[in-house]
Amino acid sequence: MSYNLITLTAGHNAIVPGAYGCGYKEHEVARLIVAELEKQMKAVGQNVEVVTDDIGTTQTEVWTNAVRKANSFPKEGRLDVSIHLNAGGGTGCEVLYYSEVELAAKVSKDLATAMGYKDRGPQERQGIGFLNSTNAPAILVETGFIDTQSDMDKVMGPGGVQKVAQAIVKTLTGKVAGVTEPSLATDTYTVVAGDTLWSIANKYQMTVDELKQLNGLTSDIITIGQVLKVKSTAVYYTVVAGDTVSAIAVKYNTTVDKIKALNPDIQDINKITVGQKIRVA
Repeated sequence: MSYNLITLTAGHNAIVPGAYGCGYKEHEVARLIVAELEKQMKAVGQNVEVVTDDIGTTQTEVWTNAVRKANSFPKEGRLDVSIHLNAGGGTGCEVLYYSEVELAAKVSKDLATAMGYKDRGPQERQGIGFLNSTNAPAILVETGFIDTQSDMDKVMGPGGVQKVAQAIVKTLTGKVAGVTEPSLATDTYTVVAGDTLWSIANKYQMTVDELKQLNGLTSDIITIGQVLKVKSTAVYYTVVAGDTVSAIAVKYNTTVDKIKALNPDIQDINKITVGQKIRVA
């Protein structure tokens, strides 16, 4: 399966935000996924264009503007993909289609497998404007339920957005974009009298083997004053819609000034964005 061009659109916009739940807004999460999809598709050599609309003031205007942009490209070998989140208290993913039932089924199955949740399968929706107005094959991917906490924990948890995008890219292109795993955050610990590798590892929620590997140790012998690398005890928080730094500080029993000190790379700690990770302890 190969496409000359894949267009991507994130459903809804700030004016017509779509569904919401668990502290998230559909249009914001959809844009995070589309941005990651675009990055990964480019990484595997897939020609891609983002046609997301940010100016429509009604739902009809939003999808009409996106379709107009998509249809401005040659239709031969083109696939139009719209990214959304479901609502209504269910769970899992599904893919809506006009005529692409086999593709919809495969995308839904592969995404469900990658994310570890229910495959709701392909859903025929010929009455949806986006699907029946593009002049090329199109699918609409419901990537999870925004009002189901377990779904959103998977989508917005560490590496979740990357995993969603990777599954879709693999299905549509047959290629896998490398996703860089975050390196282990470390602190240091100075050995004192009475310490053993086991006691240090236990203190930092590590195994002895992990501690030895991190420090290049080949024996269990350690000495007083020896400095060891250990797993960081830092606590991070992923910003959701509606968050303020002061509210996050209250949640973690800390202060705005302390959070600011823990995040020196953030120039204005009061300007945080959805999906951003900030250290809180």
